[in-house]
Amino acid sequence: MRFTAPVLALLAALFLMPVAASAATYQLGSPPFAEITLPDAWSPKVSERGVEATTDDDEIYVAVRPAGVASTEDAVKQTLSYLIEQGVKIDASTQRQQEGQIRGMPVVTLAYSGKDEDDEDIEISVSVIVVNPSATIVLTYWGSKEGERTYGAELAAILQSLTRK
Repeated sequence: MRFTAPVLALLAALFLMPVAASAATYQLGSPPFAEITLPDAWSPKVSERGVEATTDDDEIYVAVRPAGVASTEDAVKQTLSYLIEQGVKIDASTQRQQEGQIRGMPVVTLAYSGKDEDDEDIEISVSVIVVNPSATIVLTYWGSKEGERTYGAELAAILQSLTRK
């Protein structure tokens, strides 16, 4: 299993960074089977699909969506379609697949390089986290290299906060 440098940095920071002081915890699924904490400063928004948040400077976007195991593939396809609708250009030739664990939960990540709606270079990832035998979380991220540096601690805290219920 190979992880890219940014992913390794985020995973390493999971164990080094405290959870953000000004944040709210969101229940995922109905009934809830997981929860995640997002910084208040990122203006989280709850929708019928889950919760999403963007930094004030639009450098980082994170979305967290619960899904049943049987509908995970469809949820990933819908997520990629949503990104494209938002002006994200995904360079399919850069696809990298990574497997690992987050807080003891298996995770498979599809990572890509691409461009945002302003034609700026970004990194994109769609991670499927298996919370239990019947439920997953689809965690979507896109951000600039500068955003990754600026918000690394907050990104690590978000990952660290994901827990089973």
